[in-house]
Amino acid sequence: MDFEVETLGGAAIWLVMMVLAGFAFYRARTRRRHIGTGAAGVYYDMMSEEKRNAIEIVAEDKAAARDFEHEGDKNSSQ
Repeated sequence: MDFEVETLGGAAIWLVMMVLAGFAFYRARTRRRHIGTGAAGVYYDMMSEEKRNAIEIVAEDKAAARDFEHEGDKNSSQ
């Protein structure tokens, strides 16, 4: 069975296309862990004022728990 250059070239192109398609599907599946900033803004606009205030309080508490600027002050004051 003889293979010509055109047959091998076509097979190589199909192989490369299949690898690229597989990589694209893999990236699309693994990158859907976080919503984008636009979607977060739309969701924030749909919430009531009470829910917005509650989310801001929770976000401020989390930011205070991770305050790296004053982390060294705790150890040096002892």
